[in-house]
Amino acid sequence: MSKGKTKGRYICKVGFYDIYAKDVLKSSKGQGGVSQILKTDYDIYHSRKLTKNGFKTKELAVKTASELMEKHLAKA
Repeated sequence: MSKGKTKGRYICKVGFYDIYAKDVLKSSKGQGGVSQILKTDYDIYHSRKLTKNGFKTKELAVKTASELMEKHLAKA
């Protein structure tokens, strides 16, 4: 038995942050079991810890991760 993917699909890496996309599906049994994607939410993770979530676009998630990296580098 394996663990299910709870984070979603891996999209990209910004510094040490990872961007994941999680799809919300609508199943339709009448069309041969093909599911439709209703919406996609993007989340920012550092290691296995969720940092920020609920972004509507990939660009917004990447921009926020870049800003987080800038803040982290400014502290150092």
